[in-house]
Amino acid sequence: MKFIIMCILSLFIAGCSTEAIDMAAEPTVQVNDLRDYEGDGVIKARDICDETQVGSQVDNSGCGSETVHKAKRELLINFANNSYEVVPKYFPEIEELAKFMRKYPQANVTIEGHTSKVGTKEHNDKLSQNRAQAIKDILVSRFEIEEKRLTALGFGFERLLLEGNDEYIHARNRRIVAEISSHKIITDLKWTIYSVDDRVED
Repeated sequence: MKFIIMCILSLFIAGCSTEAIDMAAEPTVQVNDLRDYEGDGVIKARDICDETQVGSQVDNSGCGSETVHKAKRELLINFANNSYEVVPKYFPEIEELAKFMRKYPQANVTIEGHTSKVGTKEHNDKLSQNRAQAIKDILVSRFEIEEKRLTALGFGFERLLLEGNDEYIHARNRRIVAEISSHKIITDLKWTIYSVDDRVED
């Protein structure tokens, strides 16, 4: 009797196994498009931004900021002591920013002037504004960038890059930051122009 029951159970189990194998053999229907047309690491099924540029930083939906040259580009420009005059030998540095703006006409730029903590707040606020305006004027007059795409702001020493009181730190804090912005594709991209004075007065 036990032998008969065991045989029946064995046949039942075998039947279940065969049915499971038959179910697994059914072909899987691909519903979503899993291809990544743009090469941005986001599949088509969840990519809501269809035209991101190759190399762009994107979120899980395929949208985000474009990294054309990298997040930052540092340009070295020396200002004379207590001056905001940009000498012609530094024009090629500024021209790189102009080329970028011509290539991406939807981008606007805010030229931010920053100084070290040497000198009074009033003096540094005015000097940083004048230096930012000098870069803007060159972009407009020499490189023919539309003025409406440019804003010059002086922050003095409100936004120090480094804390401390030596000449290296002062030089790093004296800087012009060109912040790129666009409602469409370009965000968080900055050109940093460091100004290094020869003397202590900022």
